Amino acid sequence: MIRWLRLVAIATVILTMIGLGVIAALFLVSNEGWIPVNIHPWLTSLFGGKLHDVWFPALIAGWLVSAVLIATLALWSMFYVWRRRQYESLVGRLERELAKLRNLPFTEPAPLEDLPELPNTQAARVMNALDDDAGLLG
Repeated sequence: MIRWLRLVAIATVILTMIGLGVIAALFLVSNEGWIPVNIHPWLTSLFGGKLHDVWFPALIAGWLVSAVLIATLALWSMFYVWRRRQYESLVGRLERELAKLRNLPFTEPAPLEDLPELPNTQAARVMNALDDDAGLLG
């Protein structure tokens, strides 16, 4: 179900972009002249106070490119935030698993199956002799 929705969403985006491209191209072809652009009074120190002639298709193409770049930046930032949350969630799960494994001897100690049921007196004498200094020297 989700793959089908993803396929439909991608196809919709591609067809929309193709349609916008065709409309923009037809609009630019029919308006291929030069237009005078007035400079705002605040910007007269940078560009001067006279009218500037701008090629209309370049002006429209610049607006379209800036809109596409802003949309791309917004989509990329949403994807970045989504992936970052996934990574942080993964790190949190791994840290909880590691804490559980570190505390394993305290929460689930090993069984005492390695210890004998009855103490061995001969092994106790040998260990006692090893602990005494006299037993080691004599």
